[in-house]
Amino acid sequence: MDTSAIAGSALLMQSGQTQQALSVSMMKRAADAQNQMANMLAQNAQQAAKPAQQSGNGFNFSTYA
Repeated sequence: MDTSAIAGSALLMQSGQTQQALSVSMMKRAADAQNQMANMLAQNAQQAAKPAQQSGNGFNFSTYA
């Protein structure tokens, strides 16, 4: 093998590794965004209004539509 073929192969390998590193970084960012969304939804579910307790006058009112 001549030096230009070796250099070309090395350059291709380096390019592939760079692409792979970028892909992993993008997947980590997407996973972080999904995790943040899940946490926000969990907090929102905890803060949701509870159904109204039964009152003594016989009328029940709920905020759920």
